[in-house]
Amino acid sequence: MNRRNLRTLKRRKESKRMRFAVFVPLCAVFASLGIFFLIRHSMPLKEIVFIGNSHLKNEELRALIKIRENDRLFGTSGRNIYDNLKRSPWIKDAVVRKELTGRMLIKVTEGVPVAILSLAGVPYLVDRDGSILEQIRDGAVLLLPVIKDIDPYNNKGTFSEAVNFIKIIHDRRMSAYDGTMEITGQRPEDITLKVDSISIKVGAGDFDKKLERLEAIKDEIQKRNMTIEYIDLRFANKVIVKPLGNADGEPRTIPDSPEPGGYDVKRKR
Repeated sequence: MNRRNLRTLKRRKESKRMRFAVFVPLCAVFASLGIFFLIRHSMPLKEIVFIGNSHLKNEELRALIKIRENDRLFGTSGRNIYDNLKRSPWIKDAVVRKELTGRMLIKVTEGVPVAILSLAGVPYLVDRDGSILEQIRDGAVLLLPVIKDIDPYNNKGTFSEAVNFIKIIHDRRMSAYDGTMEITGQRPEDITLKVDSISIKVGAGDFDKKLERLEAIKDEIQKRNMTIEYIDLRFANKVIVKPLGNADGEPRTIPDSPEPGGYDVKRKR
């Protein structure tokens, strides 16, 4: 066989090898796509598992996602399921995972109530973002601070400051002896906390520092057994304490503090 025939034979063999090398992977790809589309369009949903829900029941979540067992596993996109879940103010986030076993795993993050919003006597649960979660059912008893008559729609600035204050109270785990804490005020600078029948004028901003100053004088007030009309925390370097008069009509006083962060006493007139 001459050289020309050898080269032709060699090219034919290389061409066959190349076609084989391309054909086999293509077959694998098409087979995989076929299996994928078959699963996507025919695999039934065998089980729905919810994780992370404590307030919303599984039945309520099922009603939100609008999917039931034996529906197609991939019939509804994860994005649509997420959007349906977010229709509930309780759902802050969600992760949807579909498994080839036919199981759908949905992990939800619920809002955490930190306060009760009382508007015209109607109570609502409010979370850390200031979102209204739901109206409280009759007979429910919750030991949460109450934001009283601060409209979140018509008085957004004051409501936002009140919620920020509530978050600090929640993080500090403050509580009242009688179980009630009430926040009022129609302007941010007028925000007032009523706790254990004592009004504490807080104003807007610097809530951590203001509560630290309140803690600093609490022991002194208890030691002197003072009955307080109000405490004013709105000043940068002092706390004003206005005591009620004692039995003989003379108010008890706390001396002025010469140091920043000290307190003054305001006599009842």
